[in-house]
This record gives sequence, structure tokens and C-alpha cells, in this order.
Amino acid sequence: MQASAKHAAILQQLQDRLHTGAQLLLALDAPSRPLAGAEAELNEQARQQGLLLPLKHPQLDPARQPAWLPLNSGASALADSIAQALAEAEPDALALGQGRRVAGWLEIAGSAKLAAAHIGRQMIRRNSNGETHLLRLHDPAVSWALWPLLNTAQQHGLLGSIKRWWLLDPAGELICLQPAQTVAGTPRPLSRWEPGLWEDLARIGPLNRALLAWRELAPECDGGKLETARLHAFSALRHAGALGFDDEEDLSRFALHAITVHPRFYLHPRVQALLAEREADDFYSGLTDSLSEADWAAIAASA
Repeated sequence: MQASAKHAAILQQLQDRLHTGAQLLLALDAPSRPLAGAEAELNEQARQQGLLLPLKHPQLDPARQPAWLPLNSGASALADSIAQALAEAEPDALALGQGRRVAGWLEIAGSAKLAAAHIGRQMIRRNSNGETHLLRLHDPAVSWALWPLLNTAQQHGLLGSIKRWWLLDPAGELICLQPAQTVAGTPRPLSRWEPGLWEDLARIGPLNRALLAWRELAPECDGGKLETARLHAFSALRHAGALGFDDEEDLSRFALHAITVHPRFYLHPRVQALLAEREADDFYSGLTDSLSEADWAAIAASA
């Protein structure tokens, strides 16, 4: 779909939500680079007319707080934010390392201020070891990858009074984060965040680096291909962790091979032989640098 047609389709879908009476807010992350033009205007509008998310942590700069801007169907801010979100999701833009500022569009029931306070609390979390972490929910690449890792109770607890969180996935497609409805009488899953979930959270960075490298090789991508790539990459990242690899570049390359070569490429005898020769301080990238494109093709064909 051409960018103009995709923009029009997303705009229509979000305007339809406004026409049903939904309270819709634009969520913007704090800028990590100088802004100009429409980006600067939208940022200033959010800071002046919206509300800032209270992130209460002594190591966080108060100027780095995300902002939410209420929207209406006639506001240019909605169309402008969609254009910015689409531009930010392009592989060329992501390769610059400037991240994505348009965190999405929120449908909220009740007080926006109370919803913002809730999300602010959710973003400052303690893991099972008592360590405090900033959960970057206003990076759509993080929230997109986190969502399927959560059970229904965790999803409800995370969003609170946010009914739907619309955002662009890494392929630039509009998706909706919405907790499943709970059925009366069915056991509720545990809402606490177990150690395994925290381990998966640490894998989101390498996952997104691998997805970016993949999209640069094959920019045409739809939701089905993206979901398959996410599943294969996460499985490979867990296996890489079990093997003892912890370098970010190593992990992202391991995940990329699971996407582009074969989901279980690491079980191929050629790769197994390289892993068996590994010294304690060897990097995965160093172990596999000797493999040619023809080698990888052979691995893909027989893995």
C-alpha cells in the first residue's frame, strides 16, 4: 500500500473511533533529538495543551516526560501524528538510531489524568530482584513486543483505564493493544511479572535490531510475516541466552539468522560444530564469520 493510501486508511480508522464518542489522546515520547517543522509544532502543542506523564524517579530528567494530547476529529494533530509515525517506522529512519516518538493513540475511559498517573507508575517497575527499571511503553517497538508476552491479567493491569492503545507495529501497520475480556467464573492468570518475563524484556532490544536488519534486506513486510519473524527471533534469543551469549550484537545476529536462514539453524551440524569449539570469551559473530553465503544457503536448505 502506498504511503498516502496507508495514511488515509489509518486516519479514517481513528476518526471513526472519535465519531463513536471515544476519548482519544495522542501519546508522544520525549524528544531525543532536535525537532523542527511539523514535529516541533506538534511537540509544543502537546506540551502546552496536553498533560505530561509523571515519571517519578530521581535519575530521570523531568524534561524527558512523555506527553498526551487530547484529539478531536477536526484537529490537524491527528493527521500530522499519523504522518510522523509512518515516517518514523521506515527502515531508513530507524537506521539513524533516533527512535520513534509517536507512541500511538489512546482510547481512555474516564479521567485522562488518572490514566496518565497509572501508566507513569507502570513504567517505573521493580523486577524480582528488587531492581528498578524504566519500562519504555512510549516506544512503540517496545510496547508491540511486550504485549504478546503478557497474560490477560498482566495486560489489564498494565493499561488500567486505557481501553485500547493503537500504534504502528515495526512494519508500519496500525494495530490495537486491547486486553481480552475476562469470562466470569474462569480462573484469572497471575498478574505478577515472573523472572522469565523480565528475561524476555531484556531481549526486546536485540529483537528489534534483528527486525530492522531484516526489513533492510526485505522491506516489503506484512503483519503475518512480522509475527512469524517475532516468534522465531524470540525463540532463538532464548536459546542464545541458554548458550551463554549476552552481547547485544551477538544476540541480534543470532535472531536475524533465525529469521533469514531457518528458525532452528543452530541445530544444523555445521553450526553445532562451531558452537562446540567455542571458548568462554568467544563471540557468536566471531564463530560464524567464516561461513559464506553459500554455507548459509546450505544450512537453510537442510536445517
